[in-house]
Amino acid sequence: MKRKHVSYIFIAVALVILVVFLLRQERIQPLPLLEQMEKKEAGPVGRGDTIKALIFYHAADYFVYQGSVIGFQYDLIRQLGADLNRPVVIDIESDPRKTFLKAFSSEYDIVGYDFDKSNFIPWYISESEPHSYTYPVLITRKKTRLDGDTLHVVHAPENYMHPVDFSILGKPENWQLKKEEDVEMEDLFDMLEDESVDYIVCNYNEAITLLPFYKTLTLGPRVGENFPRTWALHSANEKLNEVINQWLDEFKTTRQYQKLCEKYLSAHSYIIQRSFGARRDNISSYDKCMKVACARYDIDWRFMSSIIYQESHFLTGLQGIGGSFGIMQMMPATGARYGISDTSSVEEQIWAGARYISYLYKIFAGKVDSTDIYYFVAGAYNSGPGHILDAQALCRKYGGDARHWPDVAHYLALKSHKDYYTDPVVKCGYYPGKHTVGYVSEVMHRYLGYVITKSEK
Repeated sequence: MKRKHVSYIFIAVALVILVVFLLRQERIQPLPLLEQMEKKEAGPVGRGDTIKALIFYHAADYFVYQGSVIGFQYDLIRQLGADLNRPVVIDIESDPRKTFLKAFSSEYDIVGYDFDKSNFIPWYISESEPHSYTYPVLITRKKTRLDGDTLHVVHAPENYMHPVDFSILGKPENWQLKKEEDVEMEDLFDMLEDESVDYIVCNYNEAITLLPFYKTLTLGPRVGENFPRTWALHSANEKLNEVINQWLDEFKTTRQYQKLCEKYLSAHSYIIQRSFGARRDNISSYDKCMKVACARYDIDWRFMSSIIYQESHFLTGLQGIGGSFGIMQMMPATGARYGISDTSSVEEQIWAGARYISYLYKIFAGKVDSTDIYYFVAGAYNSGPGHILDAQALCRKYGGDARHWPDVAHYLALKSHKDYYTDPVVKCGYYPGKHTVGYVSEVMHRYLGYVITKSEK
C-alpha cells in the first residue's frame, strides 16, 4: 500500500515538473488564464508609432482638478510620448478585473495597474522598470486608539495585492486584514467616515490624495515595506520596451521627475492643498445649474462640462474670434436663436447651451451608433452640423461606415482637400476638419474621464 502511495506521489511530482518545463518552453498555456484572457499576438501591436496606454483609475494617477484631467501616471505617460516624439492614446478603466485582463491582451503597449505581476512574468507580460515606489499605511478616524486587546479588522479592496505587516503596531495578533468584494478604495474611505468600518489600509500616494476630502480621517502608521510600481508592457514590443525602460531610468534622474513626484506624491502638493475640503463630485462651481439644465434636456451634464472646459475653461466674459462669447463660446447668431447674448447671465448661457446641445443630439439620434453619438455632437458643436453631415455623405460614398465616428472623422479631415470639398455630395464646402477632429478627441477624452470620476447625477 505504501509503495502505491509513493508511486502516486512520484507521478504527481513528475507531472508538475513537466508542466513547468513546457510553460518555460511556451509549449502550453495554463488553463485558467487560457479561459479568461486573450492570447497575445505574436507580432508587434499594429498602431504605427502611436503608444497606446491604459491606466486604472486611481486617486493619484488620474483625476480631475479644476475641470482638467491630470494625474501622476497620466502625466508620466504623456511625457514619455513627448520625449519619444510619439503620439499617445490613453484609455482609462475603473474596473480592476477588466484592467487585469486587458494587461494580457494585445490591445495596449502600457498598462498602469498595481497588481502582483511576479506570477505571470515572463510568460504573459513584460514588467517595466519601476516608475515610482510606495508603501501601505493605516487610515483611521481622528482620535482612534490603536492599542487594546480587542480584534482590530483592517479592510482593503479585494484587488489590494501588497503585503501588509502589522508588527509595527504592537500585538500584531490583534490585527486582521479583510479583503472586501465589489468595493474600491474610495468606497472604503466613505465607509470609514460613516463609521461602518474602523480601519482601512491604503497605499501612501493614494492616501494623501484622498484624505483632504475627509476631514474626520487621518493618516495612521506605516504597515509595510516599500514596493515598486511598474507598468505591464506588451511582451511582443521588445524594442519599444527597451526604449521605455531606458527612458524611465533616465527620466527618474531629472528635476522634471522630481517635480512630478512633488506635484502628485507629496503630502505638501499644491494640488492636494488647494483641493482641501472640495467636493469630489464637483467639476466647476456651475455643476448644480448644469445638472438641472441637462436633466431637462436629457443630456449628460458631464459631457456639457467637457464642452465648456474646452471652450472657456469655465471662465466668463470671454470674447472669441468671430464674436463668440461667454462660458459656452456661442456665436452671436446661435445665441440669438436661443435668446442669449454677451450680456446674458452665466446661468442663462448654460440653459441655452443645454438646449443647443440637445438640438445637435437630436440631429444624429438614431442615425449614428449610440456609443459614438457624443463624438458627433462634439464635432457639430465645434464645426456646425453641416460639415459633419457632409463628412457622413463622403463616408457613405467612399465605402466607410457613416454611423461610427472614426470613419466620419477621416472624411471630415479630408474636407480641406479640393477633391473632397468640391464633391457633389458636399453641401457646405471647404472646411479645415483636422482641427475639429482634434477638438472632438480632447472633449471626449475629458468627458470619459469625468464619467469615471464624477457621478451622473
